Amino acid sequence: MTRVILILAGPTQWDDEDRLVGNHPLPLTDAARAAISGVIEHLPQRVTSVYRASKNEACDQVAKMVASHFKIRARESAALDEVDLGLWEGLTRAELTFRFPSVFPEWEESPLAVNPPDGEPLPEAIERIRGGLRGILRRNRGVTIALPLRPMAMQIALGILRRENPEAIAAHLHNSSPVETIEIADNDLYQFIA
Repeated sequence: MTRVILILAGPTQWDDEDRLVGNHPLPLTDAARAAISGVIEHLPQRVTSVYRASKNEACDQVAKMVASHFKIRARESAALDEVDLGLWEGLTRAELTFRFPSVFPEWEESPLAVNPPDGEPLPEAIERIRGGLRGILRRNRGVTIALPLRPMAMQIALGILRRENPEAIAAHLHNSSPVETIEIADNDLYQFIA
């Protein structure tokens, strides 16, 4: 059995201000660090591997917390980076609704249909994260892996591990939960690493 524990790396100050963060590298808030510390303390399984996004300070902070708690080394994977939201990063939802009155609400409703200006198309982000997960699972069979991820990357990874199609992933892209655990039976693992 391989276990993947997805840990939300957030919130950051921009999350608290209702700004779109995207892949902008921001640190965790003090409250987030305290909450995540509690999550790590109460993980029911011993984590043997932790992978973090390469360009994200919040993910780096969570990975270091996990690594320190379990006395392991955090590894980096650029494939786990958050979805790049291009020119929308840093803008509040109110600013986006005012500046992009038809496109932004459509993106929130159907993120597969709209690409933020200079941003990463969602289908490409899904395939990037899928490739990253494939490599991580290939190298870590039968152990417990922790992946600190930003909100959209976490929902994409969750959907991939649940074997959802892009439409189903897009439907829950804007959801949020502090931690999710997915267990993959050994005979099902080949579906992810083939």
